[in-house]
Amino acid sequence: MPYEKILYEVDDRIATITLNMPDRRNALSWPMLDELSDALKTAETDTEVRVIIIKGAGTCFCAGHELSPEMGNSPKHLGPETWDELVKDHDGPGIGAGVWDSRAQVQGHIERSLEIWNCWKPVIAQVHSYCLGGGTGIALACDLLIAGEDARLGYPPARSMAPGEEIAIFSWHVGLKKAKELSLTGDSLTAKEMLHYGMANHVVANDKLEETTRTIAGRIANIDSELLSLSKTLVNRIFDQMGYSHSLRVSGEYISVAHRLKALGDFNRKIKEKGIKEALRERDEPFGGVVGRYPPVDD
Repeated sequence: MPYEKILYEVDDRIATITLNMPDRRNALSWPMLDELSDALKTAETDTEVRVIIIKGAGTCFCAGHELSPEMGNSPKHLGPETWDELVKDHDGPGIGAGVWDSRAQVQGHIERSLEIWNCWKPVIAQVHSYCLGGGTGIALACDLLIAGEDARLGYPPARSMAPGEEIAIFSWHVGLKKAKELSLTGDSLTAKEMLHYGMANHVVANDKLEETTRTIAGRIANIDSELLSLSKTLVNRIFDQMGYSHSLRVSGEYISVAHRLKALGDFNRKIKEKGIKEALRERDEPFGGVVGRYPPVDD
């Protein structure tokens, strides 16, 4: 499969997948997610690869899901209207998607995160700057997360669009009260907080992020690939027995319901009338910006 939205390379037993749409802040479209899925499968069955790194090109890891027509349709989309048409042209509450296409959109995103979770080889997220919205689902599904000191992780769409399956992943890391705070405000965590809550394994200076991530990946790559696979799966099975994967899929049903919300319909109309940039600015302004916090924190 030729790649247009990601980069894929293998060097010294490490496969690196780079989200490569820096002009869009690596926004996750279906074409990009399809390429990511293909690259994961390629690395998973490559006997020369023992560890996989996912990172973002340009100024940030990933700013979230694509909100333009470039988003495209999920693989299971069946309706006569494209997803973008459903979002932009519907005049009633929500976006007017039927049950099937609504679930196809949301559960498809969840399955992409679970592909990382279920990959038989260790996957490391190398996160710098913004890791927001759908990007958090990709990063937190990885087995390890190495963050630059400027990293910010959160789900701002909770302010206007949907609760997000990513909030379900947050809940496994930060505990009840903090998960509710993040889901009710759309606020983001700093790199130090990510480390505190166990979302990140290490936080390093930005100019050391690449080197540190590859060093950690190289240490892991010294271990036999079959042993790594069993070690990863053992830990996953413990969390799946407690309901990890199931909780992600269940969260998708709530997000599908959110597609009928008046709030989402209002937000989409604002996008249509004022453009994405202005709609997002107005949404986040009362919160002090897209990564605004209260009480304020040092970036």
